[in-house]
This record gives sequence, structure tokens and C-alpha cells, in this order.
Amino acid sequence: MIRTGLAYHAPESTREACALLADHGDGAAVLGGGTMLLPAMGRGEKTHDHVVDLRHLGLDGVTVTDDLVEIGARTTYSTLLEHELDGVAGLFTLAAGGITGGPQVRNQGTVGGSASYANPASDMPGVLVATGARLVLEGPNGTREVPAADFYTGAFETVRRPDEFLSVIRLARRPAQVGYYKVKLSESSWPIATASAQVQVEDGRVVSGTVTLGGVCARPFTVDVTALLDESGNFRGADRELDELVDGQIEDPWHDELAPGRYRRQIAGVAARRALHHTTQGGER
Repeated sequence: MIRTGLAYHAPESTREACALLADHGDGAAVLGGGTMLLPAMGRGEKTHDHVVDLRHLGLDGVTVTDDLVEIGARTTYSTLLEHELDGVAGLFTLAAGGITGGPQVRNQGTVGGSASYANPASDMPGVLVATGARLVLEGPNGTREVPAADFYTGAFETVRRPDEFLSVIRLARRPAQVGYYKVKLSESSWPIATASAQVQVEDGRVVSGTVTLGGVCARPFTVDVTALLDESGNFRGADRELDELVDGQIEDPWHDELAPGRYRRQIAGVAARRALHHTTQGGER
């Protein structure tokens, strides 16, 4: 139960939404699906005087062209699953199918809400970075695009300014073999670590391979694993080398009530390895 006074706004235009956010600053919260924001406000972890609901701005849905995928910020995980996204965009489908909370969260939670909330122990930040997505931010001075890798600055922190909101996620369509894996305590718990793998193969030969780890640190990070793949793009079982590559990028592991940082460091290589194995088994998506 939210025990503070709260003004609800449902703007009809981008300009109106930006004006509300500019007027109320940090006192305003942008509402996507509400699956993370509203429980946090109910627990008193977040306090706001105003909520700006984006439901009337037409930010739902997925658009696919020959070379681009656009995902509206208010697109739910269920809507994502209705589209057969292929190539690197298939990572969104893999992650959406295993979102913690089952149908209730898949039907209500939004991609943009998860992206903006920037919880390290969440699926979307790692997927966004892995796919090379660009996040479109709407503000009073116009629109700007930010690469997902630059969007996150820390745990629950992004470059989004108080008078901006996320409207669209864009990524280039490109073929890839993709794999996704996450470690969690139980079916209903947040992920402790996520791993998004992608392998580029052209003319039967591997071009590149990466794994992006989420939840391990405050921000997602990407490991180049091309050298650990055979000519067909299959992980060649170089477990120790993979563990060393991953561990070399972990300076300050994330810790919370789910797991201490030292445990996240220990399992990061395992998550990466399993994502790669799922990639080679799943083939091109």
C-alpha cells in the first residue's frame, strides 16, 4: 500500500509528458508496467509525489523491417513473445519466455520499464547491451539515442535525465546464433546472473562470438569469446580459458540479498558457458 499523497497523470502527448517530468523533477516517476515501481513504492523504498503514466502515447508494439527492429517502451513480454524475432533479436524472445513471475508479469511488465529501472538483477539490461540496442529518449529539447552499453552507469542508475523518458528501443537486424541462460535461486526469484550469447557465422565460418553478463556487476559487460569457438561457431570446451576471460572483467561484483558478490563471481563463467552451449544447440534463431 502506498501511504504517501500521490498525483496521477496520463499525458496525451510527448510534449505534455516531458513538461510534467520537467515540472516535478525527481518527485515524478515514469510508469511503464509498474511491476517494479509500484511494489517498491508500496514498501517505502521509493517515494514520489507524481506518477506519469505513458499508456496514451502509443508506445506499445514491435515493428520489424528488413534491417531494423523497433520495440516500444511499453511493449509487454507477452507481446514480444507473439513476434518471431530472429537473429540477434531472438535474445529478447529467449529472455521474455523465462521472465520471473510467470504470465502475470509477462502480461503486465514492459521492456522499457525493466530497461529504465536498471536493476542489475534483471533480464533486460544484459539483453539490451548484448544486442547492441539503442535507446531513444524523449525530452523537452527533442530526441536523443543512447547505446545500451552507455545507458547504464551503475546499479539502478542510467543517463536518463529527470525530464526524459524512454520511448523506443532500436536494434539492427542481423543473423546470429543466440543463447540465453540465467542462474536464480528458485522459479520465483530474481536472477543472480544472466548470460546472453551470440555467435556470428558467415559462409560456414565463425566471424565473432560474445557473451554479455548481467547481474554479476552493477552494469552489464561483454566478453569476446571468438577465440574459444571452433570454425563452425561451437564452443570448444575451453572452460578454464572462458572462466579467466570472464573473471578478468569483474572488478567489483554486485551483491544484494540474493547473493554476495563472491558467489556471483564464482558462477559468472558457468552462466557464460551454458549460454554458449545453448547457442550451439539452438542454432540460428
